[in-house]
Amino acid sequence: MTTISSQQIWVDQKDLSKTKVVNIELDMEQLQPDEVLLEVESFGFSANNITYAAFGFKMGYWGFFPTDTNEEPGFGITPVWGFAKVKASKHPKVKVGEKVFGYLPMASHWVIQVGKEAAHGFSDIHPKRKSISPVYDQYIRCSADPGYVADREAWQLSFRPLYMTSFVLDDYVAELSKGESLILSSASSKTALGTAQLLKDQKAARGVDYKVIGLTSASNVDLVTATDCYDQVISYEELTLLDKQQKYWLLDFAAKGSLISELSQLLGNNLVKVTLIGATDWNASEKPNPKLHDAEIFFAPARVKLRQSEWGHQAFLEKYSNAWQAFATKIKDQFFVKHVIGNEDIIQLYLATLNGKADTKALNVLSFE
Repeated sequence: MTTISSQQIWVDQKDLSKTKVVNIELDMEQLQPDEVLLEVESFGFSANNITYAAFGFKMGYWGFFPTDTNEEPGFGITPVWGFAKVKASKHPKVKVGEKVFGYLPMASHWVIQVGKEAAHGFSDIHPKRKSISPVYDQYIRCSADPGYVADREAWQLSFRPLYMTSFVLDDYVAELSKGESLILSSASSKTALGTAQLLKDQKAARGVDYKVIGLTSASNVDLVTATDCYDQVISYEELTLLDKQQKYWLLDFAAKGSLISELSQLLGNNLVKVTLIGATDWNASEKPNPKLHDAEIFFAPARVKLRQSEWGHQAFLEKYSNAWQAFATKIKDQFFVKHVIGNEDIIQLYLATLNGKADTKALNVLSFE
């Protein structure tokens, strides 16, 4: 039997609450030269994936895994990060059975076309893939990945893609910081936690003395404080606790315009820099206005590409791996692993995350069977 049925979860691009399960038949015998059929083993899911869908048009995330528009136009596949095995291969250096980690569709199987291949992995250059950055197109071989630990796959699925942003954002702040205290909104989010841990733990080595301050909801203050990633954690209702005599740099992971405006009014000229990174509050009624606050948008893949070109791919992976292991060890007690299996349960978790009702302490491990 050479035919595989790919189970795919499609999302209405204009109404993210509407989903459908579509089965697409893939014939392994019909693979073209350099094409590879990946079988998705498991993937993570969090608010970050909702951001991919919410900004699907604006940032181009819908282009990575296009649907069959003849089936029904207006639907897309939400990107995820996960593990996959090579089910079939028409590339001479990509072998059946190889396990990789990378950017995948919310689908059980997917065909890619291998471009650049090296010891650490390979890239996808399929003509149907409309990529916004080559960083998203890389599949890392687990056998050659210094950051891969077999019994900690749940942590890699949930944190690694986000921690990559944390890693390069910390590098960016370290390069440009003038000693401002750093405010991180949505402090309980995984990307913010990773960034805060790096910023705080490396202060002594960098010879700086800024404060790393987390803003979160009142119900999350104790959880965020327990991670020990921040110097100070305050709720959104306690912004007046901020010392108005200090200079601040806001690292915004929430994309809630009213919060940025409130901080701007409270701190005045002492809010010297605003950087927009994520959108955990993607459905906020007021979006940030970059021009109003002279804010910049941080695009992590561009920073990854820069450092990979300067350090070399393997050196980059090793630096990242060392940082990642330190983080995972530090906050291991604040999270638990949750397995989600099958289309129906995957969709339920997707909808819960979309509506802000998913458990943020869960390390979600999703699989189709």
